[in-house]
Amino acid sequence: MKIYAGVLFLVMLSQQVFTQSYAFGLKGGPTIGLQRWNNYQGNDPLVAYHVVGFIETAQEEESGSIFAEIGYHVKGRTVHFNSSVNPLTGANYEARNFQLKFNNASLSAGARKKFPVGNSLAYYSLAVRGEYNISSELEIYEGFEAGINKVLYGITLGGGFEFPFSELIGGILDFRFSPDLSRQIFVPPFEWDNPFTGNQEIFREQSVKNIAFEISLGLRFLHKIIYDEY
Repeated sequence: MKIYAGVLFLVMLSQQVFTQSYAFGLKGGPTIGLQRWNNYQGNDPLVAYHVVGFIETAQEEESGSIFAEIGYHVKGRTVHFNSSVNPLTGANYEARNFQLKFNNASLSAGARKKFPVGNSLAYYSLAVRGEYNISSELEIYEGFEAGINKVLYGITLGGGFEFPFSELIGGILDFRFSPDLSRQIFVPPFEWDNPFTGNQEIFREQSVKNIAFEISLGLRFLHKIIYDEY
C-alpha cells in the first residue's frame, strides 16, 4: 500500500507540474554517511557522493512548491582499526580504515517553502523518500550480504538557496539531512564457534540504519508556461 500511495502521489504531482510553469535541474556533491552497528567498532563517517535530478512547480505568485527527485547516493560508514601488536606472535599490524558502501537509488517527493533573501530565495523543505539498494561493498563484513534490505524508506529535511543567473537559469546551494526509518541491514542473533577461544558464543543482533548529511551544488532551469488571453 505504501508503494501504491507513493506512485499515486507522483502521478498527481506530475499532472500538476506539467500544467503550469515548472523548474528542473541537476545537483550533486559530497555525502557524509553514518551508521551504527549496535555500538560496535565505532562510527567513523564515510565521505562519499550523490547526484540528484529534480523537477518542481514554479508559480511566480506562490511562496512554495512541490517537487520530486530521483538520485544516486553512496551511503555507509568507515571502520577504523588502530595499530596493534599480536601478544602471541609479536606481529605488528598497521592502522587501517575499511569502508562499508551501499550504492542506493532514490525517489522522493515533498514540499518546499521559499522566502526572499536579497536577490536570492532561501527555502526549507520536507520530503518522503524511498530507496533501492543497487549494490554494496562490505569489505570486512563479508557474509552479511543476506541481511541487506533492498528496499528502504526515510525522510529528508533540507534547506538552501536559489540564486539567479538569468531569467530562466539559476544556481542552487542545498543542504540536507536524510535519516532512514527502515534498516539497511538486519541480522538476527545466532550462535557461532569462536576459533580463537574454542567456545560457542552468541553473535549479537545487528540492526543498521543509514544517516546521511549532503551538500549539493546545481543548476536550475525554469520552464515558463504563458497562457494567451483572447
